[in-house]
Amino acid sequence: MLLSLPLVLASASPRRQQMLGQLVETFQVAVANIPEQRQVGEVPKDYVDRLARQKAEAVAPQFPDHWVLGSDTIVVAG
Repeated sequence: MLLSLPLVLASASPRRQQMLGQLVETFQVAVANIPEQRQVGEVPKDYVDRLARQKAEAVAPQFPDHWVLGSDTIVVAG
């Protein structure tokens, strides 16, 4: 089974936790305290990709025998 290892969500977002809870029965939450500053010239897609990766990378060492899911969201208008 794909999720034979425990799952950790690297996010403090209650909405993200709610959505993941609709897909899997159990998971842990670990907050990654990383700065969420957009870099000069960074396009929105690269920004959220980088933040999701950094969140997962920040949490993963604490959970070596777990799957770690990093995620982020941005809203772009115009």
